[in-house]
Amino acid sequence: MADFTREDAENAFLEAYNMPTGMPKHEALERAARMSDALDHLPLGVSCRIAMIDSAYYLSRYDLMLAPFAWCLGAEEKDPEAFNDYERHSLDWAHKWISTGLRRDPRFSLAQLQAVIGQLADRYGRLGYSVQPVHGARAEYAYHVGDVDALREHLGKYLATESGPMADCDACVTEEQVWMLARLGRHSEAAGHGWEGLSGNTGCATQPQGILSALLWPLLEIGDLEKAAHAHTTAYRLIKDDEITSYVHEHIRFCALTGNADRGEEILRRTLHKVTATQLPADELSFAECASVLLQRLPADTSFDVPSVGTLTAAELLDRLSTRAVELAKAFDERNGTPAWTERVTRALEQADYPHVPLAVPAAIAEKPAEESVVFGDPVDIANQMVALYESGDFVQARRMLDSLPADMDALLPPDLAAHAGIRRMTSGITPFDPEAFEAFLTALPADMALRYQARMAVKLENGRELAERCLAEATTDYTKTIAALSLSELLDEDHQHDQAGEMLALASSLDVAELRGRVLVQSAEHKADQQDLDGAYTDVVAALAGDLPPNARFEGLRMRLRLETLLRRVPEAMATAATFVSSFPLPESAEARWYQVAAIQELDQEGACLAELREAVAVSRVHLSPGHTAHFCFALSGGYVQTDRFVEAAEVLEEALRLLQEGQEDLRLQVVFRLGQVCRTLDELPAAVKYLREAASLLPPEEVGRRAFLLDALASVLHRTEEHEEATASHRAAAELWQSEGNVSEAVGSLIELASALPGEAVKETRSALEDAEALLPSLDDLTEVTRRQAEIAAIRAFLHGQAGEFALAIKHNRDAESLAASLSEEGWRTFLVVRSARILLEAGDPEGSESEARRAASLLPDDSLVGEVLSALSDALQAQQKTPGTDPLIRTLTTRLG
Repeated sequence: MADFTREDAENAFLEAYNMPTGMPKHEALERAARMSDALDHLPLGVSCRIAMIDSAYYLSRYDLMLAPFAWCLGAEEKDPEAFNDYERHSLDWAHKWISTGLRRDPRFSLAQLQAVIGQLADRYGRLGYSVQPVHGARAEYAYHVGDVDALREHLGKYLATESGPMADCDACVTEEQVWMLARLGRHSEAAGHGWEGLSGNTGCATQPQGILSALLWPLLEIGDLEKAAHAHTTAYRLIKDDEITSYVHEHIRFCALTGNADRGEEILRRTLHKVTATQLPADELSFAECASVLLQRLPADTSFDVPSVGTLTAAELLDRLSTRAVELAKAFDERNGTPAWTERVTRALEQADYPHVPLAVPAAIAEKPAEESVVFGDPVDIANQMVALYESGDFVQARRMLDSLPADMDALLPPDLAAHAGIRRMTSGITPFDPEAFEAFLTALPADMALRYQARMAVKLENGRELAERCLAEATTDYTKTIAALSLSELLDEDHQHDQAGEMLALASSLDVAELRGRVLVQSAEHKADQQDLDGAYTDVVAALAGDLPPNARFEGLRMRLRLETLLRRVPEAMATAATFVSSFPLPESAEARWYQVAAIQELDQEGACLAELREAVAVSRVHLSPGHTAHFCFALSGGYVQTDRFVEAAEVLEEALRLLQEGQEDLRLQVVFRLGQVCRTLDELPAAVKYLREAASLLPPEEVGRRAFLLDALASVLHRTEEHEEATASHRAAAELWQSEGNVSEAVGSLIELASALPGEAVKETRSALEDAEALLPSLDDLTEVTRRQAEIAAIRAFLHGQAGEFALAIKHNRDAESLAASLSEEGWRTFLVVRSARILLEAGDPEGSESEARRAASLLPDDSLVGEVLSALSDALQAQQKTPGTDPLIRTLTTRLG
């Protein structure tokens, strides 16, 4: 006799069932199963075995399914009543898993696999199920053994057969069909079928990532690189933490073959545990093959820390994994009696790359160096040319000369030329600015030349005005006097002393130094802009650019023109100027022009229309600008993705911006985390959304009241969805108070109404309080249309509250009040929605005739097809409640046609 009771066994099962997935859970279920057998407790034994089958599936241990599955078949013959409906359905469903598991493990014979598929066909036929899953299993078997004709035959049957209760969800069926069509080379058909299957929300845990992963290869084959990039980015975000499926293997291979080896390497590093810890041989083969394709494309000395193995180079890991892939392929082929898998692995390892697929976060540009980018010759001659070119305004060629003078060659130069080179490296950003070194360099230069450099630096220094005045007073050449006058003019304009700034410009113009005429013209235009004469400044800068300007003056002129066109909201002209600006100079000079281009794109809200330009800016900045610049460009690019509803790409590029942010970029960090929180909210990544929005709240300065209120409303909307209603309520309330303190009553009312609409049904008191507070603020609103809209929203929420409480008469009254207000606003869609809700309230109140009347009225009000489904459902329910047949009703047929 057992020394435990039925209650002990049942508790053991419940405890095991609630454990997290893993072998300890599986072993605990096995113990509970043995206890049930010892007690001859057949129903409990069934529950234990069904749970064990499920546990084995999530462990990817199909071998562990066989014993509980066979036990269940025996128990079914012995006593079918021992199974409840769920368990019976689970057993029928698991039969498909068994055939999959045997196929994907070469330790089981083909005879066993064929027998299980035959038993699956018999079982489904006997129980009256659709045989679609059987055709799917036979198609997979045919592909597995390399029988293309049989694959074609069974795929045709799979596509043609109606699904049934044992079929996978529609999205999973679509995924399988995409894989099979692609395997037959029917890539256009596969791509079209799969893309169509992405519409709608299936609720399946493996979708849409499954379809998107299957679509990678047909999309690449037909050359639709943009959709392929979207499929990869969207799917990988959903599967990066997936330890069950093998989808991630395809994404490693995708990155390898599309010029994204760096991203592929990142993904591989996250999955290195699969080198030794992959349970299913087919999955191990898939991982080893895909990782090998990537490793072939990485530098051989790239280092990987492989769990349970140690540090391996890419070459060593490639040797290990490619060898293992071939071993497993041979094992399958020996079992199958065909060479299919060995041939597939060989083809995979020899596959050529597809065209490069640009992803959401652009990589660094693969820059081709310009011809003769470095000048060879006598360092003294090169240094003299550099000085002359800078003084003449040709900073492009001057930089080429400077790049030809490494700092370690300065000892070979005369002291004055070495000083020129050292100062230019600082002012060009090649080396950080060092005040002490700068002063030391000046001592090696003639006095007037030293003053010239000081005058240039004056605009960047705290004591700049005093320094520029001294330089002007002590200068002995017209060139240096002009430089000092231009610096003084800029500094005086910054201090709003425009008359004195004009005097300095007049002086610079009167000196008429040929090399500086262009700079004087451009700065004169900027002087007008500083006095808000934007049109005059624009006319002057366009005229200046029409002349023959040296490169440095042309650079400043294009910068000024772009800025003015941005301020004047001349969008087409600004975008054209930005393109000209960038293309007018080679790298690295054009990299700085990108900064102004991106700023204009952002200020003019053109991110969505300029995705290509923003992507290119990110790629260029990775090579020629700082990580902080790249972070800023990534933020701008994210705006383009948001504007075009590409939220996954937006999240990816914002996460890259976070990684690149530098110390001192706190304001940019605030913008990044706030937008990332909003994007994560849109993607239903709610814990991440809460995390980023809370960080944004912590970074926001207290004096920015309006931004804080906006942020708190956004945070509250996410907290409601995570059922943290108490904190959400506090956030909405705090936002409303902040809006009021800013005098923005409209937003305060919005915060309170959003709070009322988001609270759970049981929070009646707080909901009513929020509505009353919102209503009390309405007299303070000036816009009567907004008052009406807010009154309608309040009435609609009150109708919902009364309906929930069973106070149907009050619910109808408030709902009709809301409808009347919506009608006065000509909001026909909203009005129709409210009439449908009246139909629902009346049906719940036991008045199906009234419900039918309201549903028909809603149908007559439909402004478009967006609410056809809601009206059809309400009318059908009202008719059925009266024992009427919906299918014979003419309006039902009309609505059904519109819905279809």
